[in-house]
Amino acid sequence: MKRKKILPAAGYAAAALAAGLVLTAGMGEAWAYFTTYTSASGGYTIDLSNETQIVEEYSNHTKRLVVTNDGTRPVYVRARAFSGSQCALAYSSEDGRWQAGNDGYYYFSEPLAGAVTAEDGTVSRARTSELLVQIEFPADAEEGDECNVVVIYESIPVQYDADGNALAPQAADWSVPLVSGSTEGGND
Repeated sequence: MKRKKILPAAGYAAAALAAGLVLTAGMGEAWAYFTTYTSASGGYTIDLSNETQIVEEYSNHTKRLVVTNDGTRPVYVRARAFSGSQCALAYSSEDGRWQAGNDGYYYFSEPLAGAVTAEDGTVSRARTSELLVQIEFPADAEEGDECNVVVIYESIPVQYDADGNALAPQAADWSVPLVSGSTEGGND
């Protein structure tokens, strides 16, 4: 008859128990980390009132872009389209108010006024004229070939020179971060 060795099994159990105790020794500190909270008073209000939206319509290999200003402040608007290398893009504006910049963007030539709420509660939103992006497929394109065109647009608050005159959209600094608001403290 074979003898069972109980001692090694008990040794493994003791080692596992010791390892478990060592691992859970720091549990209180870890638990405190996940359950501690703090409160703060004060804040920094950011005015994000240059809210614009773009509407894109597509037909006959042309994207028609219109940007509206839902915010209360006048803004500059610029747009640009990107496509794969197989399709060329041609821009146009029926009224000439979209102008090509040196950086590949097309700039709406005048500030887009802020939205105005009338006494009866109706909101009038300023909008750009249409920017047309014609998608030109290669001559060897076959029926069903596709071209993915992505449009991006940006808007920034109108900027002024030292004399208080509005800058032209292409002359504005489009890299300026949004810095607005107040640093009022709260009551606690």
